[in-house]
Amino acid sequence: ESINIINLNIYPNPSDNEFNIVFNSLIGQNLKLRIFNSVGDIIFIDNLENYSGEYKKTIDLSKYTKAIYFIEIETDDGVINKKLILQ
Repeated sequence: ESINIINLNIYPNPSDNEFNIVFNSLIGQNLKLRIFNSVGDIIFIDNLENYSGEYKKTIDLSKYTKAIYFIEIETDDGVINKKLILQ
């Protein structure tokens, strides 16, 4: 399940504007981090090539509607999906 990603933490969740995304990539790998709304529109994307080590990003969704969003981390070996609640 981990597909070389450990310590994935998304906080605060739920949030009223900003989310912090933190994880560690155990090996150098290509990563694509995307946030989608409920109809599948991509509202955030971060492409990382041959990335290893700690990843930290604060994402501000305050300009978006209060709703459920989905974060997807695509690695060379699979995909991790999590839910974000903007309230």
